[in-house]
Amino acid sequence: MKFPGHILLKTIGACAALALGALAHAGAGDDYPRQPVQLVVGYGAGGGTDMCFRALAMTASKELGQSMVVENKPGAGSSLSVAYLTRQAPDGYSIAALSTGAVLNQFLNKSITYDVQKDIQPIAMVAQYQVGLLVRQDAPWKSLEDVIRAAKAKPKSVAYSTAGVGTPQHLTMVRLGEAVSADWVHAPYKSGPEAITALLRGDVDVMAQTAEWVPYVRDNRLRLLSVFTEKRIAAFPDAPTLVEAGYTLVAPSILGVIGPKGMDPKVVKKIDLAFKRAIDTEQFRNCADQFGLKTDYKNAEEFTAYIKNTVDEWSPLIRSFAAD
Repeated sequence: MKFPGHILLKTIGACAALALGALAHAGAGDDYPRQPVQLVVGYGAGGGTDMCFRALAMTASKELGQSMVVENKPGAGSSLSVAYLTRQAPDGYSIAALSTGAVLNQFLNKSITYDVQKDIQPIAMVAQYQVGLLVRQDAPWKSLEDVIRAAKAKPKSVAYSTAGVGTPQHLTMVRLGEAVSADWVHAPYKSGPEAITALLRGDVDVMAQTAEWVPYVRDNRLRLLSVFTEKRIAAFPDAPTLVEAGYTLVAPSILGVIGPKGMDPKVVKKIDLAFKRAIDTEQFRNCADQFGLKTDYKNAEEFTAYIKNTVDEWSPLIRSFAAD
């Protein structure tokens, strides 16, 4: 069967266009990266998340062969940075740090429009935060039970700082308060360093915060009363967990790298491998030790499942808290 010449030419042209498009798409992943990569961190400069991602970015840049520029966009428990990321092109040139607050805050704050399970591409999990409850060294309280007794004896007399509303430490303190009938006051800040400064300055009585407090405990400016982890933190074996104290509470913990939804799988894999190698460096190990992070690598698929499990476990509690 013969086709008219003009139909045959159109058919050949269409096939050629499809082939070129497929080659261009494949080439986009093969050639990545061709320009610097923006890494957005949802907390202020100088905190543990910021400092350790800068350490990771140094090695990841070398692995990718392009510079990685860290930009701080703090606010709303790092949810502002994730909302920003979801508006960027899924080409791998805008990625972000994902923390637990940004995963769970969408169930707490109605102004957050992204869906962490639909609008982002998990790339790699790098670590877990380790949360603790602390007071100043000159505080009269020597244990978690001392703080609870004070809060119950005089409602709203005990104020505690965190790095923001919706952070794991905030949510855990809410649940702990409910469990022991303690009415304490939350004082949210934009970053861990600000929360620490508030405690040192005496603006608050207690702090529930990720382990950016490590150097302050080591130099005896702060006292660690309890930790919100499954097991005691190896570097601070004298601080009991909430579970040991009789409360079935462990703070959710996520720290990883994400991109916008729709990224080329080849690009995801390249970034994943770059951060996997960056974790196993002296720079990151030193930073993790300084700020009390627990290294926990998961690839893109494992990280996606971990996020889902965290949402499934915590979102019902957060929704009930938001409805109160």
